[in-house]
Order: sequence, then structure tokens, then C-alpha cells
Amino acid sequence: MDYLFSPSTRGFYPEPMRKIYEQAASLPSDTVVVSADVRDTYNGTPPPGKCLTAIDGLPAWGDIPPPSHVEMIQAAESERSRLLNYADSVTADWRTELALGEISDPDKAKLSAWMAYKRDVKAIPAEASIATGFKWPSLPA
Repeated sequence: MDYLFSPSTRGFYPEPMRKIYEQAASLPSDTVVVSADVRDTYNGTPPPGKCLTAIDGLPAWGDIPPPSHVEMIQAAESERSRLLNYADSVTADWRTELALGEISDPDKAKLSAWMAYKRDVKAIPAEASIATGFKWPSLPA
């Protein structure tokens, strides 16, 4: 069986269903006919570091593009949230003990170290956090 491949959607469509897709106005206008072997090759899991793309209108494996600036900022903000949430989970009991006036001096010192860590993490500009070689502050001991 042949398939239709659309470079714009990077999708495969069974050729025998062409009329149904056309009647539903859901078949992209840029489809080309490819064999079942081609479809099988490019419809599975891509090799590491690759993604499905189109070259001269035909399916091909291409390098995964680097993340955009916006995607890198989003990833950095997600990591910031993860680090802050982790710090909150570590310090939750100590903060309760502090509020009740029942915290020990060693735990109060640990709480202070973790609160300083949170301030350090929050103070890092998003742009700085996507710079090559950037490392988030180390967790308190």
C-alpha cells in the first residue's frame, strides 16, 4: 500500500483513504506519494538526536533543532521552580517549628542556610541562567 506524506504536517496518510480526506477537506495540499517501506522507516522512533523532517518534499531524519531563546528561558524558569519547591519541602517542618518557637539551634541554622539558598536562586536573572556553563547555586549542606 502506498501512503501520502505531507512535508508541512510531517504526517502520513493511507493513499486508499485519499478521497475521504479530500471530502473532509483535511488532506494537506502538499502531499506526495511514498511507499510503505518509506512510511515504515520514518513513522517509528527517530534515531537519537534526530527528528522527522522533510527534504525536497520527502521524509527524512534531521537534527533536532536547538531550543529557541523562549524555550530556554521557560526551561530555566521551570528548573528555578523545581529548586524552590524542593527547598520548601526540605524546610517545611523547620518553618513550623520556628513558628511554634520549638526549633533547635542547629535546625535554625539549617533553615537560615536554606532560606539564603532560596534568595540566591530567586536573585538569578533568567538571562544569566541560560548562559553557557551556568550552574545553579549548590544545595546547602
